[in-house]
Amino acid sequence: MKDFFQQVNVSAQLPKKKAVFQLNRMRIGVPFFYIGILLIFICIPLLVQSFSNREGALGDLALPIYLVYFVFVFFPIFSGAVYLLIASISAIALSVARLLDRKLTFLMMFKLASFAATFPLIGYGILLVLNESLATLWIWPSVVFIFFIVCRSIFYYPKQRKG
Repeated sequence: MKDFFQQVNVSAQLPKKKAVFQLNRMRIGVPFFYIGILLIFICIPLLVQSFSNREGALGDLALPIYLVYFVFVFFPIFSGAVYLLIASISAIALSVARLLDRKLTFLMMFKLASFAATFPLIGYGILLVLNESLATLWIWPSVVFIFFIVCRSIFYYPKQRKG
């Protein structure tokens, strides 16, 4: 857990050059685990809120069955959507890096986008508890923020050598 809070601290320093290179030295599994922990923290209050406000077919489920639904249906779909959004931002940022002739890979872009998503994900979790419609509106500024951080970080890397 100490490493997680250390990663949050370094992620908060993005797009500083030192933070970019420190986070990019991590293995590829670390960003997946990092985002997973953030998503769990977001989903705990969401679970409580959604259980207390159940409607329709979900309203008739007992707590243990609702927990199974939440863990095996809702959480994987929610997580998959977040990972897909981060991967999409990474792919677009990689295209920008290629246009700028920088020596970067998709995995490097994915790592940076994952760590740049710290504040947007925390903000989304807070807004989700306060007001779900505000949380929905939060998504697009978050995408722009992550893309800006990743694109800003591209300029720290050298251009490809010709020849």
